[in-house]
Amino acid sequence: MTTATPDRIILSDDDATVLSAASRLMGAALDHSRAHSVALVEEGADGDFARIEVPPATLRVLSRVLAMMASEQVFVLYPADTELTTKQAADVLGVSRPFLIARLEAGELPFRKVGRHRRMLMDDVMRYKETMRATRKSALDEIVADSESIGGYDL
Repeated sequence: MTTATPDRIILSDDDATVLSAASRLMGAALDHSRAHSVALVEEGADGDFARIEVPPATLRVLSRVLAMMASEQVFVLYPADTELTTKQAADVLGVSRPFLIARLEAGELPFRKVGRHRRMLMDDVMRYKETMRATRKSALDEIVADSESIGGYDL
């Protein structure tokens, strides 16, 4: 039995299995599709059919949400124009609040002040998160290249 409150959904094992299978099947179908839209069809009890077309990107998001729900992961959905506090933004980025504030003051991430408090747009935070990921990847690639050049992988 599934229990739902405004802030939490508790799934039975059977429901979690169904969501996991649905996520897996949706992902597999979308991986092989080059369609511009996907039709969802519902058959009513009276035999009537309802059809709606959605972009594949929408179903990819839904597939990820179903997978997270099935594995009981916590997730939060924010519109891109949502303003975040420094604590919320630090949590999204996986960094400490003081580290984030130092980045804000260095001008690496846009923000505005509301009184004494800083606010950032979710879109800007996500863009910065991608920049952080790319910087980390580049640094790791450089370390691997340096190690290879000095024979670090030779046995």
